[in-house]
Amino acid sequence: MSGGTTLVRRARGLATALVVLACLGLSACGGDDVDTSSDPVEVEVGSAFSWDGFTVDDGWTLEGIDRSVNGDTVTTPSVKGTITNTLDEERAAIFEMVFSADSEPVATISCSAATMVKDQSQQFECPGLSATMPDDYDAVVVQEYVRDDGSSSS
Repeated sequence: MSGGTTLVRRARGLATALVVLACLGLSACGGDDVDTSSDPVEVEVGSAFSWDGFTVDDGWTLEGIDRSVNGDTVTTPSVKGTITNTLDEERAAIFEMVFSADSEPVATISCSAATMVKDQSQQFECPGLSATMPDDYDAVVVQEYVRDDGSSSS
């Protein structure tokens, strides 16, 4: 009888191990992994990304908008796309996109979307009114919005 009991225990142990491995495999292979961290994340213009529990769809755009400033024409960046809140809490999206060349920031624009409930999507905008359209950049980083308090370190 002990041989039969041992066999049943081994079978149960094997079944449990297979269930655990299957669950781990599904979570590792799932394409729906959403980054819930607010750490900066490097993104590619137009490509989908996730950050801080939000997902941004493929196809977001960066365009230069010509504006008149004191009689001069200045081209400012404008980013638009669709963003989705993936967390259970109702919240607004507020973040920055930093364009850099050789690790030096060349333009920083603030982005926002109105308050959303879980799984709600809507348009986000980054008007870039205080930035000049970057001519050359090699990286775009999405990060927490940093409020400029107007103080200078120089």
